[in-house]
Amino acid sequence: MANPSLRWGRIVLGGFLAEVLLILAVIPVYAIGGSQSVLTPVAVAGSFLAFIPVAWWLTRITPRPILHGALMGAAGAAIYILLTVVGRQFDPNAPAVPWIYYVGHALKLAGGATGGWLAKGARLGNQDSVVRIQ
Repeated sequence: MANPSLRWGRIVLGGFLAEVLLILAVIPVYAIGGSQSVLTPVAVAGSFLAFIPVAWWLTRITPRPILHGALMGAAGAAIYILLTVVGRQFDPNAPAVPWIYYVGHALKLAGGATGGWLAKGARLGNQDSVVRIQ
């Protein structure tokens, strides 16, 4: 039975939006002629950094923000892997995905969890201030 407290729409939306944000960050680097040695660190670091604000934004009202954020990272990794598999259908001779990109996928989970943790902290901070006023 599925857990009713998980907001799967937010999870998939967060994974998708963070992947779009990551792609939008990498395109200018590629457009100005960045080599693979420049693109790879940008993509891997961006895998962590892109998920933090998206997860923070979408997990602020969820019951378990850290779990939701980590699942957003997993959704983003799944979207990337799906795009890679579909891309191979059109170009079977495409180069293999560098192993460091799998590290980037793990960083997506960490970035999503970090964003959820920040959202949880912000929510707890707001609750503390409300308690003090009363």
